[in-house]
Amino acid sequence: MADTQLLTFDNVPREVFTRWDITDHQVNQHLLSGALTGTPAIVGDLLTFPPGFIHHMHRHPHADMIVVPLAGSVQFTGDFTHTLDMEPGQLLVVPRGNWHEFRNVGDKPSRVLHFFSGVGAIADIGYEPHPEQFSATRSEDL
Repeated sequence: MADTQLLTFDNVPREVFTRWDITDHQVNQHLLSGALTGTPAIVGDLLTFPPGFIHHMHRHPHADMIVVPLAGSVQFTGDFTHTLDMEPGQLLVVPRGNWHEFRNVGDKPSRVLHFFSGVGAIADIGYEPHPEQFSATRSEDL
């Protein structure tokens, strides 16, 4: 059994994350995982997106995703069919396998709590870029 832990966001290391399917970058602060906190069925990060950020259409086949906006303007697009403007005080659930995209549509950084349920490591969530947006030859970059 894991010990009870209290995390202070300002004390969690920041990692600047870039990849070919992200416009600009995101800052990740890893909060929860089997290795970090002994939580075998949930992974959690605090993410910061600069203005203009886009994480292009993709999906996670092995984990449900929960997103809680804390600050800024976050726009969610699901399956190319519907767009939601998210704000603090809301919670979004994206079931595993659903295509989705996130954008910071504001002029200030946005911050979200981002959780994956059913896995204990980020490597276990599964990641697939949408085939209509990206060439299959790019999959080796994931």
